[in-house]
Amino acid sequence: MKETSQRYLNSEAHGYLMEAKAYKLLLKDLERIRAKLRRHIEKEAADREAEFEAAMQYHSESDIQEAYGWEFISEQQYEHYLELFRQGRRALDEHSPTVTELALSILNRIFQDIDRDCRQCEFEALSPEEQLAELKRAEESRQAWRQYIASLKEMINPSAAQE
Repeated sequence: MKETSQRYLNSEAHGYLMEAKAYKLLLKDLERIRAKLRRHIEKEAADREAEFEAAMQYHSESDIQEAYGWEFISEQQYEHYLELFRQGRRALDEHSPTVTELALSILNRIFQDIDRDCRQCEFEALSPEEQLAELKRAEESRQAWRQYIASLKEMINPSAAQE
């Protein structure tokens, strides 16, 4: 507790810490929105899968044409079923991104930017000695990660790692 109270004596550090708290508040709300978008994307995928299964109930294109002729399916369904029937599973796997998927992608970039800014504010609130220690720790972590990647590469392809 004493360390925290000492940090607040420095008004500049206090400002950085307050800004970091504001960022964390935003991140919490953005995480909730991300979860909502992910659920919506899962629902869209399930809907696409259901449409695919409905199209695959037909054994041939002529069966789809007959269902359309008897007005069991609409013209839009007819065209969509034909496309699904012709493309098969590839139609599901290679669909163009939906608006929800694009929104999640944009939100993820925003989330990363805010998270980076939050970490920067927390870093700026540290004393110069603490900043140096944090930079040293980060560099050691990067070096350990590089060594780990090199060891994985060595395990995968021993001759390529020596080059």
